[in-house]
Amino acid sequence: MNIWIARIALFTMLFGLSASTYAGNHGSAILNALTNLSPLIAMAIFVRYYFELPGFYKVMAWVLVLSVILLVLESKYEYDQFVYSYFVIKRFAYCGVALCCYYLASRAGLLKIEYAVYLIFGFFFFNQLLLGQIFSYNLTSESRTTLSPDALYLVIPFIYYLVLYLRERRLRQLMASLFTLFIIIFLLHRTVISAAVVAASVIVGISFLGKVTINPLPVWRTLILFTIMLAISLPFTDLLPESKVTSFMENINGIFDPKEDNTGSWRVEQSTYYLSQVPEKPIFGWRYEGYDRGEIMENEDFPDKGTIIHSQYVDMLYNYGAFGLAINLILMLSAIIALYFSRRVLTVDQLVLFGFLVSGVVYGISYQEPVYFWGFVGVSMFYGLHPPLDSPEHEEIAIEDEDIDEYDSPKTIAI
Repeated sequence: MNIWIARIALFTMLFGLSASTYAGNHGSAILNALTNLSPLIAMAIFVRYYFELPGFYKVMAWVLVLSVILLVLESKYEYDQFVYSYFVIKRFAYCGVALCCYYLASRAGLLKIEYAVYLIFGFFFFNQLLLGQIFSYNLTSESRTTLSPDALYLVIPFIYYLVLYLRERRLRQLMASLFTLFIIIFLLHRTVISAAVVAASVIVGISFLGKVTINPLPVWRTLILFTIMLAISLPFTDLLPESKVTSFMENINGIFDPKEDNTGSWRVEQSTYYLSQVPEKPIFGWRYEGYDRGEIMENEDFPDKGTIIHSQYVDMLYNYGAFGLAINLILMLSAIIALYFSRRVLTVDQLVLFGFLVSGVVYGISYQEPVYFWGFVGVSMFYGLHPPLDSPEHEEIAIEDEDIDEYDSPKTIAI
């Protein structure tokens, strides 16, 4: 595959499947078309270049392709049409984007996370500030101007600046990381907040194991700086109307007690019901039969057929059983493990990808994984199996490992 075709295709899979790229328009015809076609495009690519995949992904390719074929045959046998519900097929096959992006990453040149950070902030600045979307936000969940899949992107710059701080000890990097976290909290997507905090905790945790830098973590310095900045920022909350601050804090408290929160209790009730149905079909799930039963939670905007399950894991268990859930978890966890054991000290880009995958695992508890997330899973697997050398500015703190093969493409792409 031509390198520029690979770069365009990789950019499309990582950023073209999000409303952020389309001025925040979730009803974009292009976005909907690409999202619906992404499993087919991904499958066509990894089947076409099957022999260039690693052994593990070759096995997963067989599993995914045969599973989709069986879903099509089941549709023909039960409903006398090959595609009774594309909804059932595509939801299962979305994870195949990981295999596709593994191959694209191998042909597109080195991924530079720094440019991805600039791109994410650029989309956010254009959509929320230049287009004025943020000005209709009243610090309530009902008035939010971003959806959670778009807010999840911000975990990447948050982890990026945190990693830089842990390596270089510069105050501006800590401030950039905390500022990004502030934006995440301000947008009031509690699942994204939880995912970001867990990811940051894991990154800090593995830093004690020597995976981030060989230098000791400046714990006390970090705590002192954080305390000072918090003390400086607290008085500014008095500038906001008390009613808005109260409403905002009530929404934040929903993280700790979802049963007492409107949207949180809705998800708990939904998940509880669908989990209760899993024992009836535990291995391969309800599939088309579940599609015909429709969504148990009543909402006038929901279609008559198909489920609108929030949790990725509950959705897989109910619709595709332990088999479907296992495929999702194997793809995610294998990429995380490959990154972790790829080097004695991970590079900045590897650490950011590692942290983002951890955040995605947490995110899947409450929400469906965005399709683009599977693209990052595939890229992470590639950089786990083919770890690049660290960037020049960090070479002095990286540990040489003669057992690691240098990735042989020196090209860097801005995505």
